Amino acid sequence: MDIQVLQSIIELTRQRDLDALEYSLVATVAELLPVRAVSLCRLSDARQDELEEVLRLDIKGVANGRPDFSWRQEAAPVPVDDDLRFCLDNLQSCTSRSPSDVLRLLLPVYFENKAMGVLMLDSGEDLSRYRDLLEGLVKIYSNHLVIINESERDKLTGLLNRRTFEKKLDRLLSVQHEQLAAQRQLAGENDRRGAAPSSQAWLAMLDIDHFKNINDTFGHVYGDEVILMLSQKMRQVFRDSDLLFRFGGEEFLVVLEPLPLENARVALERFRTTMASHVFSQVGQVTVSIGFAGIKKNDYPQTILENADKALYYAKEHGRNCCYNYETLLAEGRLSKARETGSVDLF
Repeated sequence: MDIQVLQSIIELTRQRDLDALEYSLVATVAELLPVRAVSLCRLSDARQDELEEVLRLDIKGVANGRPDFSWRQEAAPVPVDDDLRFCLDNLQSCTSRSPSDVLRLLLPVYFENKAMGVLMLDSGEDLSRYRDLLEGLVKIYSNHLVIINESERDKLTGLLNRRTFEKKLDRLLSVQHEQLAAQRQLAGENDRRGAAPSSQAWLAMLDIDHFKNINDTFGHVYGDEVILMLSQKMRQVFRDSDLLFRFGGEEFLVVLEPLPLENARVALERFRTTMASHVFSQVGQVTVSIGFAGIKKNDYPQTILENADKALYYAKEHGRNCCYNYETLLAEGRLSKARETGSVDLF
């Protein structure tokens, strides 16, 4: 057991990105303890009183001599009951019962006395004797989580930074591919409905209009205030499951999880109007231009970026403070694939 724990700690601390770290923690707990399910939940960035399950592993026993288990990475809200509230408010582990009357151990994930989430373990037996081990693993995870966050996040806004974009996008495309394969299998090989989902992920590129004028007229301190406010509005308007990036300077990216085109347009328009309606005490009104494009599983990240950038460039050329979709512009003949616009520089 001691050697296995040591190996698990080594595996946990060698992770270099958030997704791999989360998988490593959940898998480690499932390997070491007699559990039926392990869930990792995070507090919402925008709404600190809400929990969201970001990763879950269900262990269903053994089939044909091999463990039967399933992963779920689809974000799902978690009702904060009295036990969860106690765990988060007091930063103490506690035992409760799940809705299916299974024993549940709750362990707070926190750093420097600030709650970040909860690790939930469902089991057919009392796990109290493992509490010290679990609290140690969660503390190692929390410390490593802070280190990874510092490398993946923009220092001013706390949004994901440019260097993480391609890695996050690749992972999202991989998840999409698996979900599409599952849909096809569920629908049947001869059912074409499974091959043509009505939703897809979207990449939106946002640019603050006339930002250079703001810096030149009011100074960089007020420019930073605008950037900070924009990042806060992004967290408030978009879903926790959407990926938010500061791509550089006054340019930001949003990766929207699968939605129909019109729903994606509505979400982006909501953000644009939210920004336009905010009045800064010194700067006054600040607007953003937005271009967005569909994310297809066979596209390269650079291609997706260039498509969104072309739609953004079109928005800049046609009045600013507006939002355009690349595919719609192509269909309407207002853009052509051969047209070279924008200046996306990946490296």
